[in-house]
Amino acid sequence: MSETPFVPPHLVGTVSIYDAGEAEALLAEGATLQRHAHQMSLALPLEGYDDTEFLPFAPDATPPVPWEAVIPSFEAAYPAEHPDHVPGGASLIDSYLIPYTAGAELGSLICHASALAMRDGRVYGGILVVDRPGEGPWVCDIWRDPDPAYAGAGVKLLRWAAGRLTGFAALGLVVTVGNDAALRAYERVGFAIESTAWTVRLP
Repeated sequence: MSETPFVPPHLVGTVSIYDAGEAEALLAEGATLQRHAHQMSLALPLEGYDDTEFLPFAPDATPPVPWEAVIPSFEAAYPAEHPDHVPGGASLIDSYLIPYTAGAELGSLICHASALAMRDGRVYGGILVVDRPGEGPWVCDIWRDPDPAYAGAGVKLLRWAAGRLTGFAALGLVVTVGNDAALRAYERVGFAIESTAWTVRLP
């Protein structure tokens, strides 16, 4: 996995810093912290995992059920107090979900390794894996309803997706520092931290 090079402070914009001292100095000078996160990687291949509740995306990146059915589980997974909360309600379909699937915001969706988790007619989670240019497979989002009935679904979704990524060397993702439950789940699958970044907007 490559790291974004350090950009001198006089350049205006959003940059990722991989040194704690440099990040602290920029923040002290008025930069705004946008995200503090670990970049993680999982070596492939990984033994496959099958689950009839996981419904893959169609080859054209169409979800297996309408996006409207996804919103309740997505909002439950990312409440207002969550470090990765994304506001928007139903508008998330056009502002977030479609750009990261059919819109190739981070890279083309790897449809056979992306899925929605569905039980008794209700979507309770999902995973979106893209082929990130220069990086390879990348989990751009994974979520599940926090109801205890769906405990462990995140780990299962990751194993399911990783088992379908034949021909690739690694699967990457980013987890926000402070999202300890997600970090522990990723580590159980076998992900390891490669770097930690402070993404800041320069004044």
